Amino acid sequence: MAEVLSQAEIDVLLAALSNGSVSVEHIKQEEEEKRVRVYDFKRPNRFSKEQIRTLSMLHDNFARLLSTFLSAQLRAPARISLLSVQEMTYDEFIRSVPNPTLMAITTLKQLGGQMVVEMNPTLAFALIERLFGGKATPGAGLRPLTDIELAVLERILVRLLAVLDEAWSHVSALKPELDRLETNPQFVQIISPSEMVALVSIKVEVDAAEGLLNLCFPYLVFKPVAAKLSAHHWFSTMEQGVSGGGKEVLSRSLARTDVPVVALLGRAGITVRELLNLQVGDVIELENRAGDEIQVLVGSRPKFLARPGQVGRHLGVQITARYKGDENGG
Repeated sequence: MAEVLSQAEIDVLLAALSNGSVSVEHIKQEEEEKRVRVYDFKRPNRFSKEQIRTLSMLHDNFARLLSTFLSAQLRAPARISLLSVQEMTYDEFIRSVPNPTLMAITTLKQLGGQMVVEMNPTLAFALIERLFGGKATPGAGLRPLTDIELAVLERILVRLLAVLDEAWSHVSALKPELDRLETNPQFVQIISPSEMVALVSIKVEVDAAEGLLNLCFPYLVFKPVAAKLSAHHWFSTMEQGVSGGGKEVLSRSLARTDVPVVALLGRAGITVRELLNLQVGDVIELENRAGDEIQVLVGSRPKFLARPGQVGRHLGVQITARYKGDENGG
């Protein structure tokens, strides 16, 4: 993983540059000399940069879908953002997880493997507080989850996996199925500790509380769809979905949609006093003349011109032309 400077280290570096103790030319010279990249043969990189970039786009979309779902479930705005997609060993992931925590061991039936969804304790307790009618507060004390709390969070995780499946639909169906929940990470050994995984870290903010949601995908799970983990394949699949069956579904849905159609006979302007003094038999003079064409509104927008008349025992209008203001979508 790339080394990331802290804010304190950045401040020290800027101070050294300003007082002249470190020169820009010296830094450039060091960068030119560092042409050799350290490579650890014990943990070879399995994911290409293109695959990491595609996973980032996929789970950025997942974060948006999850934000909509959680906001509806919690009756409060849920701010969700993708933090990072990293490659590491499974042992590194397990050692980075706090104990206790909430881990959902999930089978990806379509890919024939397992993944882990880890919900940070601060996030788990924030969701519990909100779902039980309270307000999510930061810094909730760590304690074991009760059976009722585990049951409630299990329902949330099942729905979360459905959202994940939807986000992956343009690449491959996952068909995730929740196997069991664990609170001790040492009991979760789905693959060998030295195997490489892709760790997707997502930040979730609810009220004043925030926590991390981690998705751990073993590389072995991705092998059947490794060729599909490219931005080109993802975008081409999305285009095919819209132009193919998805377009037909949208067309059928639109064909059954009810749209209000209103024939506007005319308009008139009167004062409030005149409105209050209206009596039976009074006449309101409209702006239109008797022989003028009237507007036909579809929804709230004028679309056609027509002439009023009678069809049998019913009143009706005859369309005479398209409303000119609609040529540019007006």
